Amino acid sequence: MRYKDSTLSYGDRTADLLSHMTLEEKIAQVSSARMGDFIQNPNTMQFTPDLAKEKMPNSVGYIGRVGGASDLKPLEIAQLTNRIQKHCMEETRLGIPVLFMTEGTSGVLSRDHTLFPMNISAGAMFNDELVGDMADAMREEMMATGERWVLAPVVDVIRDHRYGRYEESFGEDVYLAAQNGIAYTKGVQGNLRNGAAATLKHFVAQGISDGGRNTGPIHLGDRELFDQYAVPFEAVIQEANPASIMAAYHELDGMPCHISVKLLKDLLRKRLGFQGLTVSDGNGVQLVKTFHDYCETLEETASLTINAGIDCELDYIWREHLKGQYLAEKVDLATIDVAVAGMLSLKFQMGLFDEPYVDESVVESIVGSAAHIAVSAQMAKESMTLLKNEQNILPLRVGQLHKIAVVGPLAHNKDFAYGDYSYPTHIEAMFEQNEALSEDEAIARTLFFKKKETTYADLYHPTKTVLEGIQDYVADTAPHIEISYAAGLKDTTNYNKDKNFQNFASVHAACKGADVIIAVCGDTSGMGFENDSGESVDRVTIDLPGDQRLLLAELKKTGLPVVLVLANGRPLELSYEAEYMQAILEAWKPGFCGAEAIANVLFGKACPGGRLPVSIPKALGQLPIYYSQRLTGKKQFWHQTYLEMDLKPLYPFGFGLSYTTFVYSDIKMMQGEDAIHVAMTLTNTGTCAGDEVVQIYARKR
Repeated sequence: MRYKDSTLSYGDRTADLLSHMTLEEKIAQVSSARMGDFIQNPNTMQFTPDLAKEKMPNSVGYIGRVGGASDLKPLEIAQLTNRIQKHCMEETRLGIPVLFMTEGTSGVLSRDHTLFPMNISAGAMFNDELVGDMADAMREEMMATGERWVLAPVVDVIRDHRYGRYEESFGEDVYLAAQNGIAYTKGVQGNLRNGAAATLKHFVAQGISDGGRNTGPIHLGDRELFDQYAVPFEAVIQEANPASIMAAYHELDGMPCHISVKLLKDLLRKRLGFQGLTVSDGNGVQLVKTFHDYCETLEETASLTINAGIDCELDYIWREHLKGQYLAEKVDLATIDVAVAGMLSLKFQMGLFDEPYVDESVVESIVGSAAHIAVSAQMAKESMTLLKNEQNILPLRVGQLHKIAVVGPLAHNKDFAYGDYSYPTHIEAMFEQNEALSEDEAIARTLFFKKKETTYADLYHPTKTVLEGIQDYVADTAPHIEISYAAGLKDTTNYNKDKNFQNFASVHAACKGADVIIAVCGDTSGMGFENDSGESVDRVTIDLPGDQRLLLAELKKTGLPVVLVLANGRPLELSYEAEYMQAILEAWKPGFCGAEAIANVLFGKACPGGRLPVSIPKALGQLPIYYSQRLTGKKQFWHQTYLEMDLKPLYPFGFGLSYTTFVYSDIKMMQGEDAIHVAMTLTNTGTCAGDEVVQIYARKR
């Protein structure tokens, strides 16, 4: 057959293969298989050929999260993807390879892979080149294990701090999101043949919903849609040619995005020029019925979504009902063929038909390598954002200190470092659910595949806590300093109404005789299993969650200077903290090397250079507040103020302090053909090395 001839163009190969396919084979290519379709025993995680022949006789388009929904180590992931690929290539009629899909907002969502800072941290760097380095490292790790389709980058422009997924974005700014999205896509895709298929998400305008609720309705005019929220997608499409784009869960102007011809065909295809694969969000097809209640039956969601322009489901509705919708003449064969051709074309471009297997001998030298960890460390360093430094209390002067008290619910908790799509936090709820199921139930419900002896602690990366980072730094540089510790609170929030949740007596004991207090507060991210931030973890307030302000009030009573280290995914309202804490270091969710980065900044080994990728309000009622609002959005008619406060943010977008000073001079602006070119001299006039983010703002008059 001609499609097996590697000398032909991928377009010719796609057309030839499509001509040989049955309807069932076509539907298989725009659907997926469950882990339970080829694994019978989670304790061995061995591929079961007979089960695979029964459940996936025609191969499949993709399989999601071989690593992200299991306790498999990197080499085991590679071995399993190779075995599945062998079945698809050699034991199905047409020998069509499978794509293995994973998540990648802060590193590959698989065990023991390199963990990078969350996107909100990456936005604080104002360094898209380093984002590209992160994506390139992820590309190498995915290539090593065979997971070649990544559901990232997120280029949503978020402007509601209540929204739980804020941490997955690069912030509030269109340009910042676009540049980071371009860098990520180029880095992770390579030339596709040696890379992973990127997926821009979520199309479009996610994160400005009613009440800040995930999948809540969006109300937006076309001009604002085109000039703001669609721009990062357009930029990445034009500059980096992403392989796929994901539709958003919400509805826009009364129409669910998954069935909006206006969005998926008229805007995405015709206006923005996208030529890749349009995919549903996870369960996004069925949500047209079960969440939006847009149609009468679940079966209808299959034809509604494919007719609107979805090419591949991250769901199991098409697999069950697309053939029936075709037979009922609700969708025609030409529409199905367009979707199938998109998937086949991508697989040909990626070289999967010609080189379907990975080299298992190189996996352990690539995944989690020193070079990749170094990128994570540099990102953590560059994302550290100093918001307050009263009387230059930072950096701490070790020669003047005898005792440091380290307190707070995140001081000795690895969760300080992880976002909601980091492997340990993302799988927590699935892991706990699996613990309550029998093996047969776990297989049937496809939750999380693990061996009986695997504990949740086994699945954490060897990440240092902030306390450990401080202890290690002091041990190496100033061993005379005593470090005391008390959590003060059992967690960031009292989820279980524990009457003994607070232990302020231990805090006062730890602070006795100390010269300074380092309080580590913030939120934990995840999928809602006792988390304060993350997907569908939306809030009605945006201050420090739980009893943490009460803890800070106790620290204030000591009369000691307090340095507040924030480890949070969601941007917080910090009016109390800004008034009463002597210093505030915003660390966001800094990833694998976050503890070292925090310690280095606190003690002056590193100079903070991060800048806010989001405006920090004085109060919840100021929302939405972002620097690029229209001029009338920054005003209040007549009085130019609220009753209680002025209109300005507490800390503006782009804000960040340093340990050194910079002078800008010889600034020149030159009009080019299609750009304004800026040249200048930047001089460090302080006493230490440091980074400066040069920011230029322009607007139409």
